[in-house]
Amino acid sequence: MEEKEKLKETEPVKRVSDSRRRSRKRGGNLPLLPLLLVLLLGALIFSLWYLRFGPSRVRIGEAELFGASGDEVAVIYDYELQKEKAVMRDGSVYLPLSLVKSAINQRFYWDRDEKLIVYAAPTGVRKFTPEEKDTEGKVLYYTEDQELYLSLPLLREFTDVRIESYLDGSVKRIFIAPSPESDEVRAAKHKLALRSRPSVRGSIVTEVKKNEALRVIPDHEGATTDTTRWTRVKTESGFTGYVQLKNLRAAETVPYTSNFTKQEYKGLTLGEKVLLGFHLVSNQAANKGLGTLAQNASGMNVIVPTWFSLRGNEGDYQNFADRAYVEEAHEKGLKVFALLDNFDKTVTTGELLKKTSVREKLIQSLISDADLYGYDGINVDLELIKEEAIDQYLEFIRELSLACHEKQLYLTVDVPNPASFNLYYDRKELGVFCDYVINMGYDEHTKGDEPGSTASLGFVTTGLDMSLAEVPAEKLIQAVPFYTRLWTEDKNGKVSSEALGMKGAKEWVDKNQIGLNFDETLGQNYGQRSNNGSLQLIWMEDAKSMQTRMDVIRSKAIAGVAVWRLGLETDDVWEILKQ
Repeated sequence: MEEKEKLKETEPVKRVSDSRRRSRKRGGNLPLLPLLLVLLLGALIFSLWYLRFGPSRVRIGEAELFGASGDEVAVIYDYELQKEKAVMRDGSVYLPLSLVKSAINQRFYWDRDEKLIVYAAPTGVRKFTPEEKDTEGKVLYYTEDQELYLSLPLLREFTDVRIESYLDGSVKRIFIAPSPESDEVRAAKHKLALRSRPSVRGSIVTEVKKNEALRVIPDHEGATTDTTRWTRVKTESGFTGYVQLKNLRAAETVPYTSNFTKQEYKGLTLGEKVLLGFHLVSNQAANKGLGTLAQNASGMNVIVPTWFSLRGNEGDYQNFADRAYVEEAHEKGLKVFALLDNFDKTVTTGELLKKTSVREKLIQSLISDADLYGYDGINVDLELIKEEAIDQYLEFIRELSLACHEKQLYLTVDVPNPASFNLYYDRKELGVFCDYVINMGYDEHTKGDEPGSTASLGFVTTGLDMSLAEVPAEKLIQAVPFYTRLWTEDKNGKVSSEALGMKGAKEWVDKNQIGLNFDETLGQNYGQRSNNGSLQLIWMEDAKSMQTRMDVIRSKAIAGVAVWRLGLETDDVWEILKQ
């Protein structure tokens, strides 16, 4: 009985205890689900963040990186990948001449007709035939599919470059760059990734080993890299990319020694400011005008008679040279530079100059005539050169320069005032080989144009500044006009013009009592009149326009002034010029 009572008393207690236990068990499971959801959500957010902002693990393959396969060799010039590829042939690398000329050394000339490579070196003109080979018995160059391929030994002979080759892998590549004085090198603190761009999101180019020496190289042109955090480098294995500066040790300067023997192209200088006058000689009798022209030209120290005019495309020219003229000029303290032009319609300049044998014939004739007539230099006035002929033209200038300087003859060249349509003249290259580059600062408006100035102040200033960007001031001569144009616009709007010398323009103004107004912007006197329903306009070339122009020229501290042409001027301009 007592046992039953005890059971009755204890059973409800047990039931309550089990219920509470079950309740506590259910209550303990409830917080786990939201916690798991939070963890999953956190992992998802981190994954998304990592994918968006974390270091990239994407790796770029070599073929994609360099774009070369098989016997192609990727070319990285000055640490920039070039579109054109070199090729492996007979175990050697050959570069396309088009790439060499456009990016590395423009002075290799390919004579397709006579099958020669020509190079105007400071020591003289070198010529190479297709049969010539290097010290290892490999050809110096070969042609294929209208392209010429140049060997690295031939490039090295005339070009101060560092060449690093990586040819053992499946993707071949070479690095070429101008030889530096030294390199900045930084070692990697630890193993790290070289990236395609300055960001941890950049794809991996390659792995950098701990303590690997990395060469710091120039960044891409126009790049906006944060240089306080990132730098561009080249690895020992021939890859370029970006690494964070915090992962690199302190920079070291490593000197670089080049085996190239540098040689300078030597030239001549007058040793004083040049005041040069062009003398139009269109027949032998015109040489007798020297005395009168020189007498009026106070301060002139160089005279350029237009003696030689090319005929045909075989290196011949018409000749009005006169030794007595040279002797008279020397007595007056003048140097004589004989002018060569290409104005005859029988001449196609590119065709004439493309063959090495024709250039040699022409140059030899000019040098021989210098001995015969005694003139002091040559002025090359080959005008309206087409862009496709500029390579032949420049090669002629290079070869003529070497021949002239061997004989202590001056070489000057006339070029048009710089404009967007004639920048291919390569005034920088002309400045290397010529003693003086004469900028023809006139014909701003010429026959066939709308009415305007022959050489406004803005035209002159802009032309000088653009010229000085390519030609050293001590080699630049500014040519100024002794002529202007009288423009006529008839009642139907048709425009015509005629060239007038300074004297002729003044006579027309005086005869027709034209009121002149000075235009400060143009730096010239301007006048106009109505004549039988037509409008006539003139922008004067006179002492005042010459003064404003000479103020600009003097401010640029250039080598001197040239005038086209003697005999058209008024006497008062010479005092202004010789200042």
